[in-house]
Amino acid sequence: MFFKEWVVLLVDDEPDVLSVSKLAMRSIKVYDLPLKIVTAASKAAAIELFQSNLELSGSLAVAFIDVVMETDSAGLELCQFIREEMENKVSQLFIRTGQPGMSPEREVIDRYDISGYFSKVETTEDKLYSLVKSSVRQFLSIGMALATINILNEMLVNSHASRADLLETIHHIAVGGEGESTWLIVENQVLFADEVNAKGGIAINTADGGLALYKKLAKSEGFPLDFSGDKYVRSEGNFHLIHVTEKYNQVEVGYLFKTKFNPPEHIIALVYSFVQGLASIWNNTSIK
Repeated sequence: MFFKEWVVLLVDDEPDVLSVSKLAMRSIKVYDLPLKIVTAASKAAAIELFQSNLELSGSLAVAFIDVVMETDSAGLELCQFIREEMENKVSQLFIRTGQPGMSPEREVIDRYDISGYFSKVETTEDKLYSLVKSSVRQFLSIGMALATINILNEMLVNSHASRADLLETIHHIAVGGEGESTWLIVENQVLFADEVNAKGGIAINTADGGLALYKKLAKSEGFPLDFSGDKYVRSEGNFHLIHVTEKYNQVEVGYLFKTKFNPPEHIIALVYSFVQGLASIWNNTSIK
């Protein structure tokens, strides 16, 4: 949920291809966030990057990979490494080749679980723009859907445990990065608050401050998420609130967060399902 940029990997043994591709992508933004472009000139160099750079291995949105580098199939082997050894099924992988006849397109797509196969001649600036835009959106949607399913399953597993255990389960996915912060508020009590590191705009550095903003936003009209009063509110300073109202089988829960990322509607719906799940499970957990 908390992104400050989209990581794009370019792997090619031709320096001119890397330079032209970086230039073509220099001004692309997706959901108001820029790209962070990382390059490698070989399969071996790319694998070394993955092994030494945790951000790349954990946040790669899309990769454009040449086929023929150290060997005639180095790019395909790199795709296999990402999918199988790294167990990464979310990043979008595109093969680019100057010799398209060497590997039949359908066979490559099926065997290496890639998102697309193109000749270098085809990958114009406009083509790269559309591929990056669509790929980042796909990466975000798949990643958030899987994360939501996993956290809901973990919450269900801990639904008969203590509330402390439940909070520990969800806390690692709800913390923000630099310039970001989160507050989880249940029945008007702040259960955790991660400090905002704001540069200009609104800065809130305490649980009390987060609670005050939550109460203010909870009274705003916002965007309805269902017919019972649950809603999404976005305010000045990139603060966002998912608010679940008290119901027969649910407690009142507010998930307040500040992020550089401007989440689209379907991502808000996924976050809402997490908050709604917590509101339902909370009463079933023990206070200990």
